[in-house]
Amino acid sequence: MPNRILINEGYEDRIRSRMGVSEPYLPNEDINKPDIITIAEANIISMIPGYENIAIGGDSRAYLETAVVLECCILLSPSMSARLPKKEGGPHASHELYINWDNKKAEFKEERDSYIGKLFELEFPNDLPSSLPHFTVTYPIRKWLI
Repeated sequence: MPNRILINEGYEDRIRSRMGVSEPYLPNEDINKPDIITIAEANIISMIPGYENIAIGGDSRAYLETAVVLECCILLSPSMSARLPKKEGGPHASHELYINWDNKKAEFKEERDSYIGKLFELEFPNDLPSSLPHFTVTYPIRKWLI
């Protein structure tokens, strides 16, 4: 099945760059599996009504593509601890290489949601509520203690 959003070449490098890994650890074949790229695009498409009307080359399209790249990172994160080496060593030193991929996954989700929010602001400004409810958390003041 051909890609619906990431149609330009080189999107695999964008995904690897976001994850901070090189091609030997995350080959193109693994990114292009239907479990990753197809599901990532389907997830983003389900969040954005009328995605096909977003013009190629505009800011909205950039946000849409970046959201898909981040969704791919989210889907790949659970497998990354098995792909990367645990230790790196040389003749005089060795280092533990540990990345908490659960934290990275949460960061990717937060960033993805931010780009989807920006996309909605540009493409669907009338569908957003005019004033978002907000509140402030305060601490109780006990005047008798002052």
